[in-house]
Amino acid sequence: MAISDFGARRTRASAAALLMSTIAVLGAVGALGAMVLTGVDLAKFERENAALPPPSPEQAARYAPLARTNWRIVHANLEARLQQSKPLELGAVWSTRTGRICGLVNGRGSFGGLTAMARFYTVDQQPVFHRDIDHLSFQHAWFQCRRDTYVMLNPGTMEPGFCGTELGRRRCYAVKNGVRVDP
Repeated sequence: MAISDFGARRTRASAAALLMSTIAVLGAVGALGAMVLTGVDLAKFERENAALPPPSPEQAARYAPLARTNWRIVHANLEARLQQSKPLELGAVWSTRTGRICGLVNGRGSFGGLTAMARFYTVDQQPVFHRDIDHLSFQHAWFQCRRDTYVMLNPGTMEPGFCGTELGRRRCYAVKNGVRVDP
């Protein structure tokens, strides 16, 4: 290969990179311009979707007994639904302002082994899991649950999956900036 061919390839590669960068910048500017033209107020959007404030001590004292009563019913429904021979391993469980119970539970699979922390929320005190309904409906309801942790009923992990379980906490480890962090 001649030196002149190498220079031509470098120029074509640089031109392609420049073209892609220009397209990316124009896309970002276009998106920002569309937001300005349509009147999207980012501050308003963030306020509407931020975590809701915790209850005052008076509100918590008034609502907590009702939330605990609802949780006892939901807990019994969870046990019946998951058909566990041993007690359920629970992650964080809380009640929202609307009375919906949300949380994470680790149940046993059909072969008797623990599965992983699975998210659930309730509809009419019956647990709803991700596999029960379509993905978008579940994610929307779960987002509403996460932003409204009004009364905490069971403190625990908010991490779904294996690492949120008791066994997972012993076997998983955290990584920060590419380096293992021991708890």
